Amino acid sequence: MNKVKTCVPAVFAGLLLPVAANSLEAGAWLLRAGLSHVDPRENSGPVELNGSALSLAGGRSSVGLDGDTQLGFTIAYMLDARWGIELLAATPFRHRVSGGGELEGLDIADFRQLPPTLSAVYHLAPRGAVQPYVGIGLNYTAMFDEELTSEGDAALSDLGLTGGEIKLNNAFGLSAQLGADYQLTGRWAANASLRWIYLRSEAEIRFDGGERMTVDVDVDPWVYSIGLAYRF
Repeated sequence: MNKVKTCVPAVFAGLLLPVAANSLEAGAWLLRAGLSHVDPRENSGPVELNGSALSLAGGRSSVGLDGDTQLGFTIAYMLDARWGIELLAATPFRHRVSGGGELEGLDIADFRQLPPTLSAVYHLAPRGAVQPYVGIGLNYTAMFDEELTSEGDAALSDLGLTGGEIKLNNAFGLSAQLGADYQLTGRWAANASLRWIYLRSEAEIRFDGGERMTVDVDVDPWVYSIGLAYRF
């Protein structure tokens, strides 16, 4: 009987040790890495040519964006057991701009983007085996390598618009996130997160003849991430 009384506290202590080892504390660093998918939920304004809505057959023209998956990374520094500062980075995402409305079925352009985001993160259960967190931050999306597709260039040439060069505006926006770490060992954890970014941008195509085609796009992407986390 005494052996049982001795073993029971020891078992509970053994169960609690991993949790204590996984506890967050001030000065800790968290590195997360894995796959991130950017899923634009765009809402496009009308395509305009020289300030007037482009109408090919009496209808409205718009644009859409596809998604992309790349390697995503975050590094976070804990200010105390619950609050941390986090920086999001990734390898460049590539998206295709396609036509909508009267431009339906037309692949217009390709571009790449990087979405570095600085966030304040709050951990709801910093001492548990599952450690959920929420965050809010500021995103800066940098657009680059914009180019018209051969299909898009040919379609615009048929409209008498030649020599087009496309440019997308870089943009700031707020972000919000929800995530969780599931502790695997004292330092390693599995991670999953969901992030939403408020993002507005404008695409502009300038042509040799001085014409200017523009469209405003509310991108507002969801970013889904899964991977591993390491605490040091």
